[in-house]
Amino acid sequence: MDRGQLLAELADAGTAAGGVVFVERRADDYQWRHLPPDEVPSLVTDGQSRDAWIVYSGPWPTESVPGFLEDLLAEMESMCGGADRCRWPLGQPYPPGH
Repeated sequence: MDRGQLLAELADAGTAAGGVVFVERRADDYQWRHLPPDEVPSLVTDGQSRDAWIVYSGPWPTESVPGFLEDLLAEMESMCGGADRCRWPLGQPYPPGH
C-alpha cells in the first residue's frame, strides 16, 4: 500500500488493548499489522530486508491522530537517513544537570 493508504488505515485502526503496531516500508510499499505484546517481528522475510520499520506500543491518541501518525513515520524514516530527529541540542552536555 502507499503512504496515504497506510495513514488512512492506521487512523481507522487504533490499537487493541495491550497491542503493538508494527509498520514497515520497502521502497514505496508500506505494510502494518497488530502484534501480540510478546511477538518479535522478523526483520527479514522472503529473503528481503525492510528499508525502514518501527514498532509502537504506547498509548494511541484520541485527538490529533494525523499529526501523531506523521510523526511516527518521520521517526521511522529518520532511522534510514531521513530528517535528523535528534531532540537534544548538540551543544548541551548529557545528562542534564540542574
